Amino acid sequence: MKKIFLAAMLSLTLIGCGSSKNDSIVLYTNSGSNGRSEFLKEYAKENGFNLDIVSAGGTDITNRLLAEKNNPIADVIFGLNNMEYEKLKKENILKKFNPSWADKIPEGLSDTEGYYNAVSVTPLLAVYNTDIINGENIPKDWTDLATNPNFTGKYFMFGTNGGTGKAVMASVVSRYKDLNGELNISDEGWEMTKKLYTNGYVERGEEDWFGNLMSGKRPILMLWGSGVIEREKANNIKLGVMKPEIGVPFVVEQIALVNKENDSEQVKKFADWLGSPEVQVKWSEKFGTAPAHPEALEKAPKEVKELVESVKIQKLDWKFISENIDSWVEKIELEFRK
Repeated sequence: MKKIFLAAMLSLTLIGCGSSKNDSIVLYTNSGSNGRSEFLKEYAKENGFNLDIVSAGGTDITNRLLAEKNNPIADVIFGLNNMEYEKLKKENILKKFNPSWADKIPEGLSDTEGYYNAVSVTPLLAVYNTDIINGENIPKDWTDLATNPNFTGKYFMFGTNGGTGKAVMASVVSRYKDLNGELNISDEGWEMTKKLYTNGYVERGEEDWFGNLMSGKRPILMLWGSGVIEREKANNIKLGVMKPEIGVPFVVEQIALVNKENDSEQVKKFADWLGSPEVQVKWSEKFGTAPAHPEALEKAPKEVKELVESVKIQKLDWKFISENIDSWVEKIELEFRK
């Protein structure tokens, strides 16, 4: 993924910085996999927008934006999560933007100051192959996976360099908040986190993680909500979903404008179009996302609404998480993933 990302960035650098030289809109996103970038580029073109899309993991996108702070290339950011946007906002990389649909989004999803606006909500889940995991063997929580020897080596986790893996990690670690503890987490919390990462299988480059779930090699998988729906449709199966009593983390994908001098009205029009109910219904039908806009959610496919409504939202202190997440990642990478 990093090689693809760097190659894409080199290509954009060669054709010019942003939309000023090639009359295109440069979009950075971590929601471009599984055909999303291709679909969006074609759909946008049909509606009068010429896109250059750079797709990578959430952390890679954020780091690139931070590195380009003084000479920004991107025009629009789509995806990411509150943790990443707070970093960008703090560094003055975002520009305030008030899309036409902003006042319809439920309170608490978008940035209160208008720097990023909610487009879709995504539950982050552990799913399992029901032919292998069933009955009393169904895991109850990430802490159950970490401590039950029956699950050792049987569950796949994405690494902490991407948005999904980082958010799930934070949803576990932050349960053990202790302002007197190491990195504001109790000893019990770090011991649980260590078990979670050492007893499971953590992503190591490109691999067929879904094929391993199907074969039973690793029948439990970390996955985002729309990915569950996509995989079920593509393979004509029904996956089991772990439902912790505490709930599951929901991340909100957002749209934001990059703070740059050569901004254009076309960029604002595109961002407004991309988050509109009409487009988000189309996106939901194609990729199984759950729109943040109430009107769009009402028109979303039945399976999308059912999945979102089937799991409880875990209450998370995103401010606390955002302030500590980098140090947590560093500790995990240095101590628990040798």
